[in-house]
Amino acid sequence: MSRGFREVACGGRELAAIARRQSYHSTIHNSRIAMRLQQSLVVRPPVSSYSTRELEDKVTPRIIWRATQTRVMVVLAALLMVVRFSDAAHARPPEPPAVPGSVAVGQSITCQPTSTPRPQPILPKGFTERVMYSGCLNQPTAISFNSSQTRVFVAEKGGRIWNCDLSTPTCTLIADLSSEVCNDGDRGLLGLAVDPLNDGKIYVLYTTPPATGACSGNVVTHGQLSLLTASGAGTGETKILPPAGSGNQTWCFFYGSHSIGGLVFGSDNRTLYVSAGDGASFDQVDYGQLDTACGDRTNLPQGAFRSQGVSPYSDGAILRITNPGTTTQSVAVVAQGLRNPFRFARLPGTDELYIGNVGWNSWEAIDHVTVAGQDFGWPCYEGWSPSNNFAAAPEPDYQNTGYCGKFVGATAPFFAYAHTSYVSVDDSHGKTCGAKPSGGGPDQNGSVISAIGFTDDTSTTYPAQFKNALYFGDLLRQCIWTMQPPNNVPQTFAKGLPGGPVDLKAGQDGDLFYADLVTSTIRRITHK
Repeated sequence: MSRGFREVACGGRELAAIARRQSYHSTIHNSRIAMRLQQSLVVRPPVSSYSTRELEDKVTPRIIWRATQTRVMVVLAALLMVVRFSDAAHARPPEPPAVPGSVAVGQSITCQPTSTPRPQPILPKGFTERVMYSGCLNQPTAISFNSSQTRVFVAEKGGRIWNCDLSTPTCTLIADLSSEVCNDGDRGLLGLAVDPLNDGKIYVLYTTPPATGACSGNVVTHGQLSLLTASGAGTGETKILPPAGSGNQTWCFFYGSHSIGGLVFGSDNRTLYVSAGDGASFDQVDYGQLDTACGDRTNLPQGAFRSQGVSPYSDGAILRITNPGTTTQSVAVVAQGLRNPFRFARLPGTDELYIGNVGWNSWEAIDHVTVAGQDFGWPCYEGWSPSNNFAAAPEPDYQNTGYCGKFVGATAPFFAYAHTSYVSVDDSHGKTCGAKPSGGGPDQNGSVISAIGFTDDTSTTYPAQFKNALYFGDLLRQCIWTMQPPNNVPQTFAKGLPGGPVDLKAGQDGDLFYADLVTSTIRRITHK
């Protein structure tokens, strides 16, 4: 049930749901599914969309197994205790960062590495990784550069925002939204984008606390897109979606994951793209039968089916906001059918988007948005395969007939890798990037596509095959891969990372930078 993009009124409930797919998950699941996919390299099928027949053959109910994909919880200590698959030397958890207990807004501090450096990740010849900032950050989630690329802005999951100098290890705290941010599970301050035309404007995306009670566990929270404006009097906040005082909510979440995602500016430097997850339960089949906390209408598909764009919310989608924060602001849905588009990136020189779509039991996918209105199939499809657990899920508006049985027009992934498969030929030869310590192929409970970004042609040092290239990282496999679209065959770029990338961006001199959530550092990969 694909559709063209729909224009929606600023602040209306129809906007309300891009938010719930963020999923470098908030708990570590140790269960297993009964049937494992074959341990082989992923080969892209020669199709551009799925057929109805594939789904019609899958409508018998199946036993619901708990989601088996290991998910890293960005907030709990469990995140710092994930066993390293590729190197026994990395089996010990990283030391928690020595974060200053109290820093005032406007205060500058030194952010130098204070602990013994870990071994360098394995990179192609000529590349080196170095820590840019360490010791002052606490769970960095997103980075964005100023127009001259002399400074990098860093968002922390808990709500603080830093302005860091790229010539010295000095960071200045420019805003603290801690009191406005629900920092629990995968929720928090997760999206950040500096206005390319005005360094004094910073867009942020975060989850808000519940109306009453603590922000913990399954509670109703909402997503908030805001504009921070720096001035001599400090940093002011203007709420954009939903606007301040609005009775409507753009995004509503009840679970600790699949909430808001990332922010990316369009090629015109005036259009802002926003992603968010489906808002459904991340560890069991959810078609709306589990809760009614967000007030979904009972005659419309709910739960994971919100991503199909027929609910009052815009969950499981990417929104395009033209002229954000102005009186001429307009909003449209440009992609839907996404489980958790936690991170996405724009192909330089175009408005084509590449989405890191976090999967459930079996697949991690990269989806390619070329025209408005594409539908990537969730929850009827996951990666290359029909999602059998959702095949018989009822559609309330159609007398409880199966929704997926009538589903047509889904766009297949640009690339996807199975949880039981190596991502690249390099990985399979070297038994790296997710291999079990005992051998025998990747561990299906060790995959989550957590970062994606592009380099452009501005680098004077990167070899040609690493310019204008797409990079994507897996927090649990502790690796980064690269490819140059339209080629969708990846090669391993970095393996044995010390922690886990959650945001990848090209920055100063065209070098690749990334935020490492696990070690609370910002890192830079250079070439000479």
